[in-house]
Amino acid sequence: MTHDLIFNLGLAFTFISVAIFMAGKLKFSSIPFLILVGMLVGPHAPGLQGVSLSLVNQTESIELLARLGVLLMLFYLGLEFSAGKLASAGTSLIKGGTVYVSLNFLRGLAFGWLFFHSWPEAFVMAGITGISSSAIITKLLLDLKRTANSETEFILGILVFEDVFLAVYLSVLSGFLAGGGNLNAAEIIPSIIIIFGFILAIITFGRRIGTMLEPRLSVKSTESFVVIIFTLLLLTAILVETIHIAEAIGALLLGLIIAETVHSKRVIQFISPMRDLFGAVFFFSFGLEIDYRLFGDAVVITLAAVVMTVVGNILTGFLASWLAGYKARRGFNVAFTVIARGEFAVIVASIAVAAGTNELLPAFAALYVLVLSFISPVLAKNSRNFYNLYIRFVNYIRKPGTNSA
Repeated sequence: MTHDLIFNLGLAFTFISVAIFMAGKLKFSSIPFLILVGMLVGPHAPGLQGVSLSLVNQTESIELLARLGVLLMLFYLGLEFSAGKLASAGTSLIKGGTVYVSLNFLRGLAFGWLFFHSWPEAFVMAGITGISSSAIITKLLLDLKRTANSETEFILGILVFEDVFLAVYLSVLSGFLAGGGNLNAAEIIPSIIIIFGFILAIITFGRRIGTMLEPRLSVKSTESFVVIIFTLLLLTAILVETIHIAEAIGALLLGLIIAETVHSKRVIQFISPMRDLFGAVFFFSFGLEIDYRLFGDAVVITLAAVVMTVVGNILTGFLASWLAGYKARRGFNVAFTVIARGEFAVIVASIAVAAGTNELLPAFAALYVLVLSFISPVLAKNSRNFYNLYIRFVNYIRKPGTNSA
């Protein structure tokens, strides 16, 4: 049994290496390649002349490494900033984040109603198309070396806003699917207050918490230091899940706190290799779950949703960035970076189908995420080029005589 697990893990890392090598040769983000290779060799792999290409199983060991990958990526992103920096954004972050999340949700709701003419399906579609992927966006920021950019603080804020929204959304969604739209506000409102209060407290008092934590991390032994940091990461993930906050956001919040200490650079040094290793496993593992056979009936609605998401997200990203004080090129960076959708879309679709909604939703969610995983890295990488095109267009419009008859 142990031999089979090691063999399966060895095969997984072999294909992960192939995917990263291919991406490097093509000078492209490794995310879509990892997802695609996972699809092609996983449990739902296609057959070739009667021979199945299914070579890698989705085991608990791969799932565990994948979860650690998400935690480490978000933890690292928090380390590049600090709770103090995020708190200093204040009102501008609240205005921009609220507008961004609200407009994306309403757009998805309208899109879902247009295609399904049913409020439960429309509500599910709003969740699938309205929430960004923390894991993919974090990986893009790392690959593009933008973690030090000032607008990345706002992107972090969006991720936090979306997580608060997620907790609320899932509570309301379960009420819609289970009770035909009858919701119990007495159960939902207290949990919302707890989530808001916890995240606000971490961001506001992060510097003080970091000051208290700093002397306790002054450990000379490398072994002890790494074990302590990793233990803190896991305990934080457990803590935040008990109040219905995504464990990845918990990792981000812990990173924001440790960034306030003198140990942040030391932590980054040890975390970086694990982040890259387990982060790759996460995207590969995501691909293992996708069954391409279900794509056929979902192509039309997927293409429509992709166009809606790209265009709509750019517009809402611009508006939210402008409200938060990030204009011109930095606004473009925000708008073109937060387009990716990820694992949450597939989870919501699975929950909805289990409750008796349209069976097309899981296929749509999987194909939608896959297509965006190819498109979003290209858009994010070329945000500066899009900005330059915009400037040329504006200058052309303003040129004397352009609008003359």
